[in-house]
Amino acid sequence: MKKREGLLKFFVGAFTFLVISSNVSGQTPCSTGLHEVFGEKSSETPVVLERLGTSPQFGEIPKHTAEAAYNHLKKVHAKNLKGSKVEIDNFLKALGYQGFKDPGFSQSKIEPAVLPAGKTGWMGAYSKGHKYKWSVLGKDFETFKIISADGSCHAYIMKKCGNAFYDPGERCIPCTPCDPNVNDKTKCPPAVVCATQTLNFAGKGKIQAGDVINTTKNIPVVASYNGKNLCVGDYQVPVRLTYDMNASGEVNYAKTVKVCDYGQGVPSNASINLPVNLLYNVASSDVAVGENGKMIMAVNSKQFKTLKKVYKECPASESASSSVASNNTNKVNTKSEASPATVSGGGDGKNCVKQTLTLNGSAVTEDVSSKVGTNEVTMIGVYKKTGKLQKGETANKYKCLGTYSIPAKSSVNYSLKANSSLSQIIEVCDDGTVKPIEEVSVPMTLTNNFTKQEVVVGDYGRIYVPLSKSEYKKLGKSFSRCCSDGSSKSKCY
Repeated sequence: MKKREGLLKFFVGAFTFLVISSNVSGQTPCSTGLHEVFGEKSSETPVVLERLGTSPQFGEIPKHTAEAAYNHLKKVHAKNLKGSKVEIDNFLKALGYQGFKDPGFSQSKIEPAVLPAGKTGWMGAYSKGHKYKWSVLGKDFETFKIISADGSCHAYIMKKCGNAFYDPGERCIPCTPCDPNVNDKTKCPPAVVCATQTLNFAGKGKIQAGDVINTTKNIPVVASYNGKNLCVGDYQVPVRLTYDMNASGEVNYAKTVKVCDYGQGVPSNASINLPVNLLYNVASSDVAVGENGKMIMAVNSKQFKTLKKVYKECPASESASSSVASNNTNKVNTKSEASPATVSGGGDGKNCVKQTLTLNGSAVTEDVSSKVGTNEVTMIGVYKKTGKLQKGETANKYKCLGTYSIPAKSSVNYSLKANSSLSQIIEVCDDGTVKPIEEVSVPMTLTNNFTKQEVVVGDYGRIYVPLSKSEYKKLGKSFSRCCSDGSSKSKCY
């Protein structure tokens, strides 16, 4: 049979029109695909090849081992010089793979071999006006047999030049009907039958998120004793909110199909990974500090009398209002529901068609994480001495006014979204009802947990109150000197 004109271009363009998709139900014998690309045996006088390397395709492979061949093709594929990535991918697609990065393709699919002199076939990557030609080997050449995904056929890549080579005589020749007088039954492919297969689609996704949010709050400070209050002052206080969150999404879906079995057998179950993508976002966050927005210094009688010499009583009519409003939102929780259980395909296996399953799943959670806690805050008065200092003396003088508990409520308004999508090509028996594309909704579960949500009020739990020299001395009657961090060490004085 004379080779068609449209097939006289090699891998730069020849395989672009032919994509034999890998699917979970088994392959149509891909030798048919290679035959369509290269053609049958030619009646032309073959070109005699005494040497290789004048028109290389993928380049010379350094060693005659499967490992060397795989690593060489990997390197050429990655460098992608002159479109070599597409060439290699399309060559492997004709052998039933998705491309070089198909998990099913590895060095185990490569076998070192020697093609003997006199071997005829289609040799690729000539440079004189055509891309491959019917050829005969003038001597023995080292090569690598590249085995198809389903093991039903193979092609070669030459060691010397990295050129592809295909012998159509090595494939199984279909015959319809089979001649009962033919003893060599390998020349007749087995009858196609329908087989039931359960496709299990499953996947998981996980993320960890966290942040530190710094802000300031205006906090009125009130010294309180026996129902009486002294207004110590309003202070801009740093407030830090820290949170950590874990989230996970999971899909699990099963579908039963009637697939075409070409004689290689079909497993009753097949597992397909379904990727799960998670997106986390904080819309807003807030912190409410104090009792009705105020920090209360619960002092004793002596301390109150001392503080009264410095600070005035709070007006009785003063209303206490909250410094911040907490986030509020209605909880939203939506997720996709599974498509009804159906069986795709039917018939008797005589009419096999490709079907694309488009699977989609989604889930959304929008909520507020709220937490109420208590902070221990130390009030420290600060007086800066002016004038001459003694040797070793520091200008700043500190007076510890006590450590007090202050409530703090934090809220994080967040949204968590998950989605999963996949297109899977399968070959099913057509009973007349098979859709070329079937949309499938998969169920998804979404969980999340705030492992940490903490508030720190003040500068690492300290609030500094400015004092004059006179105030510093007056407060000394009930409060002790201390260091800037609130500790009491003599070297700080």
